[in-house]
Amino acid sequence: IIMVFSAFGVIFFGFGAGSGGSVKYNGLKFTDKGNFWSVNVNGREALFTYLPDEVSFINISIVAIGKLKNVVQIDSTSEFNDTLAEPIALAQFQMGTTLLNFNIFVRNGFTAEQQNFPVIACEDATRFVPVIYFKESNATKIHMENNCIIAEAANAADAIRLKDRLVYGILGII
Repeated sequence: IIMVFSAFGVIFFGFGAGSGGSVKYNGLKFTDKGNFWSVNVNGREALFTYLPDEVSFINISIVAIGKLKNVVQIDSTSEFNDTLAEPIALAQFQMGTTLLNFNIFVRNGFTAEQQNFPVIACEDATRFVPVIYFKESNATKIHMENNCIIAEAANAADAIRLKDRLVYGILGII
């Protein structure tokens, strides 16, 4: 019985309740929730893995952030067999979950046809539906190519950092 209830406790409440600490950044209070940071932006909760200071080194142009702001949908894509496929999928999922709280829908797909997934390529980017292309690279950076925002990660942790940096920009935190 103890084992069963312990398993339910971990599933529903996690391994720890978090340190309960908080950090201020640009007038916003980030609260430590254990595995993520929570911040209230315009009355809505946003969740991040990294604090703004931990991702602010990732440069992104004002033009790229401008393309992501004030849209209803963002398309996110990657290569199906990318070496960072799993962390990229996690980053896409977390971005979609957070942005949905702000009425922005994130549609995920792949650059080539895969069963049950839409094909999303950089060429599909429009003013109304921008495209973010996540991919593995030897350097972590975000840049634009022909109206497509390319987020390149050097490792699994950087894929999540890129997601956090993009969402911080979209929400106007950084």
